[in-house]
Amino acid sequence: MEKVRFGVVGIGSMGRMHLANLQRNPRAEVVAVCARTEGKVKAAQEEFHVPYGYTSVEAMLENPEIDALVVATGADAHKEACLAACKAKKHIFCEKPLAKTIEDCEEIEKAVAGNVGKRFTVGFMRRFDPSYAEAKRKIREGAIGKPILFKGVSLDPASVLPAHLEGVKKGVYVPWFIEMGSHDTDLARWFLEGDPVDCFASGDAYVCTELADYNDYDNGFSLTRFDNNTTAYIQVGRTATCSHVESEIVGTKGTLRVNSVPRKNYLSAFTGSGYVEECQESFLARWGEAFAAEIDDFVDCVVTGRTPETTAHDGTMSLKYCLKLHQAYLDGKKK
Repeated sequence: MEKVRFGVVGIGSMGRMHLANLQRNPRAEVVAVCARTEGKVKAAQEEFHVPYGYTSVEAMLENPEIDALVVATGADAHKEACLAACKAKKHIFCEKPLAKTIEDCEEIEKAVAGNVGKRFTVGFMRRFDPSYAEAKRKIREGAIGKPILFKGVSLDPASVLPAHLEGVKKGVYVPWFIEMGSHDTDLARWFLEGDPVDCFASGDAYVCTELADYNDYDNGFSLTRFDNNTTAYIQVGRTATCSHVESEIVGTKGTLRVNSVPRKNYLSAFTGSGYVEECQESFLARWGEAFAAEIDDFVDCVVTGRTPETTAHDGTMSLKYCLKLHQAYLDGKKK
């Protein structure tokens, strides 16, 4: 069987992680990398033994050896890469969020619809985490009856704040309901099978006060009513002691909880210092298995012709929900 030959555009931490996962897949091969800086391109080529390197995604897509593209750039560059890949008739895996604006998302959706016969998905990797996938399976089997409430908490350690603030000042990062919240908005829609109608949000720049100058915050709390009479509570923050993501889905006949305690592993220590369980130190440590599973699933979709469950429209709707939460936060500050 021939391998699916990938090009990867964007070779920061996310791009390198996807590249490494693709190289572990026996049905995939990375043949090209692309970044704006020639030095980063050459370094990635040498480290991962990739034959082709480019500083232009358009030039990379002219390479006839490329079947599929992984878009792992910043969100501001997703649209151009996705549109170029659609024009070149390539399969596309795009990191979340799909884009920074609804208009860009809708433009990508239109291009994807015209890229007939090619596979497209958005990297909402939490759907592929074994625990979340099992929760969805149980819901489909009716284990908790009808889901009526989704609670999602996504927290980063306070150590990320200095770098995040610098990124905000440069216009690189977007507010946390949009950046981190995009995972929870996707999960809320996935588990509740509805779309948001009314949103209330609160919070503030409690620790990194400078974020307030950019309409940003280090903690946000929200409540949303969905069009099918269900509810979602989403909390995001950057002031935790560790990387911590947990979710709860409440149904009419039961409740499912995922990762209530952010355990690093199953080791418990009883010492003179007391009882200790170490926590997950980073999002890559927590989601490594999910990242590998989502890229493996995409490769399988390309090989078999199966349609990915996560669509470009899911990317658009997730961003719409994120923007509603952010606007609700801003509206609350005006009152």
